[in-house]
Amino acid sequence: MSIRKKKKEIERLISAFEREADKFHDIKFSTFYITQETASEFRKFESPNHTIMLWQYYGNLDNTDDIEQLYQDMKNSDFKWGLKGAEFSTFAVVEGETCNLFARMAKRAGGVFNAKEADLIKSKLSEEFEKANTAGKVKPVMATNNNELAIWLNYLLYYISKVTPEKVRATRIEPDPFTLSLLALEDLYENPKVDKVDKSMKKVEDINFKVALSFPGEKRKYVAKVADQLRSALGNDQVFYDFDYQSQLAKPDLDTLLQNIYRNNSDLVVVFLCKEYTEKEWCGLEWRSIRDIIKSKDNDRIMFIRFDDADVSGVLSIDGYLDANIFSEEKIASFIQERIELVTN
Repeated sequence: MSIRKKKKEIERLISAFEREADKFHDIKFSTFYITQETASEFRKFESPNHTIMLWQYYGNLDNTDDIEQLYQDMKNSDFKWGLKGAEFSTFAVVEGETCNLFARMAKRAGGVFNAKEADLIKSKLSEEFEKANTAGKVKPVMATNNNELAIWLNYLLYYISKVTPEKVRATRIEPDPFTLSLLALEDLYENPKVDKVDKSMKKVEDINFKVALSFPGEKRKYVAKVADQLRSALGNDQVFYDFDYQSQLAKPDLDTLLQNIYRNNSDLVVVFLCKEYTEKEWCGLEWRSIRDIIKSKDNDRIMFIRFDDADVSGVLSIDGYLDANIFSEEKIASFIQERIELVTN
């Protein structure tokens, strides 16, 4: 059964992961890589932890000696840790008191994919590495883990790769695995398929966005769906949504970069106003740039969406807005597209 026929199960998983994400567990998710040169190195993890192999590149088979060596390595391998003698191995580790709870929930999430979908997820993550290390007519040998936990962790990495260029070294994955799983499930519910990953390789400071979204994290579920609709309609690198540029935002002087994006590098700035917006430091920083646009009497570049009647400094009762409690994410996205056309024309 394909993902499209498992929406009820995905809804149940969304509810389960949402409950755990709201508890702010002290839990970490990271990937690490082992090559022949680093195989003897020891990496210490926090206890308790759950570590699992995701996929391996064994190497290229040039001749019968290589085939014989592969046969011997297969006989001598402890497949809990993958295929012995692999040139490159990818592992995932979840660390923290609730790592076993997450592993049980993630295993269930991995079960939503059928065999064909699971293979497609794994191939998306390993195909570039395979291409880069295969020359001529030699046959590359790849090994993948079919455990449902590994399938779900691979899917999380695939989901991250849609918004962040893949790393080639060990890396800590943000946000925490419960929250990341929630976001990935919500995306899967709206887009029940595994697509080709189109990574943005442009520097975010050099992009002029058609629209930038300013919102507090508490409203991410709603805003993420709006961003998905806009991205599909407008194309790549036209919507500034923070999760799409995570690797580029992980840098010093982020405040200066964000202020420039909202103030100078966006045709339209959409602000999702609510009580939480007034409480967040980063929203406050973005709001300074937005108020400067208003001060410049460039009001057409600002669009307000409200979730509640919270008092936001600088917003008056006479200012117009759209009510997110009345309009769906799809309708809000269509309104934003209308405004973009007016502003850019």
